[in-house]
Order: sequence, then C-alpha cells, then structure tokens
Amino acid sequence: MARRHRGLHPPLTSPWSTDWYRLFGDAHPEGGSAPLGRQTLKSGYQLPFGATLEAGRVHRLTGRAWSALAPVRTVEVSTDGGARWRPARLHDAPRRDGWVRWSAPWRPHRGGPVTLLSRTTDAAGDVQPERAVHNTQGYLFNAAVRHPVTVA
Repeated sequence: MARRHRGLHPPLTSPWSTDWYRLFGDAHPEGGSAPLGRQTLKSGYQLPFGATLEAGRVHRLTGRAWSALAPVRTVEVSTDGGARWRPARLHDAPRRDGWVRWSAPWRPHRGGPVTLLSRTTDAAGDVQPERAVHNTQGYLFNAAVRHPVTVA
C-alpha cells in the first residue's frame, strides 16, 4: 500500500502560474502585470440569456455572487438596464472566497426586451464596475454583466 505525503504541497509552478496568467494590454505594464493569484468579485443571474418571462406576474430572479478579497456585503439588481438598482436578498452567510446565493422578486408590467444586471459589493467596499478594464486575454472580468431577457 502506498504511503500518502502528510505535509503541505509545494506551490504549483508552471508557465501558466508564472508567465502566462498575467494581464496584458494598454492599461497594464509593458511585459504584463505580476502573475495573477486571486479572482475578482462578480455576480450573475441563474437564468438563460434570452429567457422569456411572462408580463404581469411575479418572478423570483435568482443568482450567485462572489468576492475573493472579502465577504459579499450586498447584491443589487437592476431590471431596467442599470438606470435604477435595488437590493437582493442574500441566502447564505457571506464568507471570503465563497459563493452566495441571492434572489429578488420582479413583476414586469409590459412586454418587450429587457436588460437585467446584478452587482456585488464586498465588505472591503469593492463594487463591481459598469465596465471591466480591458486586457488582451480577458482575465479577471468583473463588470456587471448585461443579461438580456424578453417579457411577453
């Protein structure tokens, strides 16, 4: 029977973690940023893009939020493309590096295309921005995602 190593594993070193997993582009240093080691904060709906929702009835919008640096403090939702925001209800005890489930009721009154958004604020005061800082690989995307649905 093989013996298992009981000590800590040495850090993983590979071209991905030492050379390639870095930020490149106009907003970053020539030659790229330092190697990335942590994700950003983010949130999203648990609803297919392009879903059709019935007008005049209450829908329970659900999603998940995350922050690597501090526990999620709040999640806000917008049902009008970001013009107005309101709080969602958190369903899990927030902790750093942990997903938090959230929900918000919504009763759409008229048909047509709608853009939903969600944004997370963590206990360190970090807020998902409207737009992400561009990098050529698209790493660490943290902007509030525009989530299209149709109300019928």
